[in-house]
Amino acid sequence: MKKPKVTFVEIVPDADLKKKEREVTETMRHFYPHCGPVRLYRTEDGRVGFQAHLSVTSGDRKRLDQAYRAVMKVLGEKRGRPAGEKTVQAKLHLPLPLFETLKKVAKEMDSTMSSVVADSLRARFVLGRGARGAGGRREAAAEKTT
Repeated sequence: MKKPKVTFVEIVPDADLKKKEREVTETMRHFYPHCGPVRLYRTEDGRVGFQAHLSVTSGDRKRLDQAYRAVMKVLGEKRGRPAGEKTVQAKLHLPLPLFETLKKVAKEMDSTMSSVVADSLRARFVLGRGARGAGGRREAAAEKTT
């Protein structure tokens, strides 16, 4: 049997969200007339969410998605990946043992393999530890012999 995935979030007070609760409740009632008051919250990492008491029937996914989009539009939030650093897809050819190690480390850190690689490269090149250029080892060997 699969273990349920549980994530704990820390809620922080946000006066701006509190002011928008009435407007969000009215927006939600446009889609679900018998909906109770909607409570808004912000998590410690900056994400916005809401709590609403409503009855949803099977096959009602489209209306629920529309309500969600309308609420997020009122809040000025966009659905999907949070704003942050732009990323680019890159293809890497790694030796199998290195790939397995990367996969294991990512699992232990409860992260993605992409995040582990990005953090490693950031530590090496951006922070200045070992940033020698394309020929790294050859340049270091040449420096030692001269």
